[in-house]
Amino acid sequence: MEGKDKVLIATFYSIEPVMPSIHRFSPDKLILIVSDKPDETVKKNILSIRKMFSTVMKIEIVYIKQYDVYQIAKATVSLIEKEYEKDNQIYVSITGGRKTLMLGVIYGVYARDDMVTSIHYSTEENNEFIELPKMSYDLNETERMILEMINKDGKINVNRAAEKFGKTRGLLYLYLKKLKIKGFLNDNFDITPAGKIALL
Repeated sequence: MEGKDKVLIATFYSIEPVMPSIHRFSPDKLILIVSDKPDETVKKNILSIRKMFSTVMKIEIVYIKQYDVYQIAKATVSLIEKEYEKDNQIYVSITGGRKTLMLGVIYGVYARDDMVTSIHYSTEENNEFIELPKMSYDLNETERMILEMINKDGKINVNRAAEKFGKTRGLLYLYLKKLKIKGFLNDNFDITPAGKIALL
């Protein structure tokens, strides 16, 4: 069935954290984001999830380095875009797995906040749902072009950039300062990991 499916993207280590989301949203497709080096417990839990739900929903497993926040965010953006293109409703659960896995997924959602229906966390004590805010990186066109230039060239030549973007040097420095305050550039105006994620 194409389009309008409910898709649940969830960070995963064990079964219990993802169960409340499955019951709440009754997804047509479950995408589990898992460490690329799963231990025996994770492998066993993936088999259990498949046994329980493969007859009622599609199950996709995405393996990724659990400590590479940028790659996790990038993979999340790719998953969201792919499902959004099919006109599917996308729900995201960040309850299971390592904290870096959860953070990477959140950052990916922030890069495509307009494509996601909701992002949530379920408490371990009573499975209470906590809906998390869908935030965005809120870059204007000039800020994005400046970040893209720095990301491509490694450094920024203020004179060349000012000419290219039709801005004065003073105005360009204001943009750079704003990007630094947002955490997208460091003190030397080098792009930060947050800046790279914002460009996804």
